[in-house]
Amino acid sequence: MNPKVSIIIPTYNTEKYIAQAITSALEQTERNIEVIVVDDASTDSTVEVVRGFTDERLKLFVNERNGGPSYTRNRALKEARGEWIALLDSDDWFAPERIERLLHIAYEENADLIADDMYWIKDGSDSPWNTTLSLEKICFNQPIQIDSVYFLDFNLSITKPLIKRSFLLQHGLEFNEALRYEEDLLLFLMCLLNGANFVIVPEQFYFYRNRMDSLTTEYQDFFEQAYKTNSYLLQQELVKNNPKLVHSLSRRLLKMKRTRAFCRVRKFIKKGALLGALAEAVQNPSFFLALWVRLPGILKYHFSRHFTIRV
Repeated sequence: MNPKVSIIIPTYNTEKYIAQAITSALEQTERNIEVIVVDDASTDSTVEVVRGFTDERLKLFVNERNGGPSYTRNRALKEARGEWIALLDSDDWFAPERIERLLHIAYEENADLIADDMYWIKDGSDSPWNTTLSLEKICFNQPIQIDSVYFLDFNLSITKPLIKRSFLLQHGLEFNEALRYEEDLLLFLMCLLNGANFVIVPEQFYFYRNRMDSLTTEYQDFFEQAYKTNSYLLQQELVKNNPKLVHSLSRRLLKMKRTRAFCRVRKFIKKGALLGALAEAVQNPSFFLALWVRLPGILKYHFSRHFTIRV
């Protein structure tokens, strides 16, 4: 009999965290699961840590070469046999009741994708400092169905939904292997554009770890890729036929353009190449708008440092 849920965990050099992620998956109150770990050619002891588990529900696959997060997730999807796919990053973890609770609501709501709120925890801390819905100033007390515009406007690509595997197979959807960043956004958005019922619940069952060395902190590369992904989406026929979505993506593209310009100039400043920074700013006027928006925060940061030193 196939498992009800396939929990897929892509990993790369996360020897410090992977055991907690796997343990949280194996300790789910929903027992009919499989846990698929795909290692993306780690150079540390991640694979050895995974091999230390003896639960027969755990399966390990190791890439011969580093293929990136999308390639690694797609390999896990190909190996999965569950009715549902659950996404878990190798440095995060689940609450024990997460899968059981989300499945119960998914069947009630006839969902194709279902996600919960997420606790945000700084690396090295034991307690959350915020949640995704709180950061986005979203407040509701029961499951809600979201559309593509809501998904984009409230930055819900950070969520880790359970996805009905048959929906992915029916529509030929998988992660775009050309992307190193925003592969989640593109897949979830394409699910919505293909008619998926995407439900969000207000409870927090997912623990998201903020790591300074994670992919999402490589800001310049991220915003370069995000800009290209956003531009690509605006060219898709499914998007063009949705004026509200075009408007939402266009506003997002403008923000990405400004942030990309800011990151490009900041790169030169960090190197001490002020002339290069000035030339880049002139070529990318969006930098000045981005700087104006960030200026209060920059001044506050430097003032607080100066004040602390003097005290």
